Amino acid sequence: MDKYQLFHQLHHQQIGFVLANAWDLSSAQFIQAAGAKAVATTSWGIAESLGLADGENISFQTQLALVKSLTKYIHIPLSVDIESGYSNDPMQISQNVLALAKLGVAAINIEDSDKDTNALRSIKQQCTIISEIKKVLNENGFGSLFINARTDTYFVSDSPFKVTLKRAKAYQDAGADGLFVPGLTNIEHITSLANAIDMPLNVMAMNNFNSAKAAFAGGAKRFSLGNSLYDLVGNTIKNSLTQIEN
Repeated sequence: MDKYQLFHQLHHQQIGFVLANAWDLSSAQFIQAAGAKAVATTSWGIAESLGLADGENISFQTQLALVKSLTKYIHIPLSVDIESGYSNDPMQISQNVLALAKLGVAAINIEDSDKDTNALRSIKQQCTIISEIKKVLNENGFGSLFINARTDTYFVSDSPFKVTLKRAKAYQDAGADGLFVPGLTNIEHITSLANAIDMPLNVMAMNNFNSAKAAFAGGAKRFSLGNSLYDLVGNTIKNSLTQIEN
């Protein structure tokens, strides 16, 4: 089984899986050594570790350099958080994804937030981006790379479920392999959304590692830790130093 098959299989097993997020090589190696079957990057953690705020404030070249080091030393499937693709041009975004594919990544997250306006892209615009990514990957022999379509509807909408469902179905038709909805914690919404789409649903830890079991019972197939481990490491260091000084 190759890395693409393994990553897809993880989303279609009976029980969902927890995907831990790394911000550098050492954190990715710790995750791999712990027995994880896959690892992802966290844009938040990467930016914070470099003294920057999240939101594509690191260059894409910096992103590529990090991913190159990860694929050299990490032997489990790697999913890369590319935020909004480092562009609003579908062609440029697809080339960015192709560059990552050539480094050996198994998957990406692509979100529908516009970094220039801080609003959601239109459904049409995001579907064009997803379709172009899929087209370019297929043309270059990377058609099995997992495209996780992230939508930030639960962060910006007062009535997020209907908006999310509409976007989910459109992204699925455009070629997405999975749906990622950070901020979605309502179990009834998780169940309804999971039952309404034909691709695996991914939710994220929101200050609570223990919510994974409930999310899986509700129908989610993937539970991402996001920036949780980065925050945990930082808090552990601060608490440890405080105890030493006292």
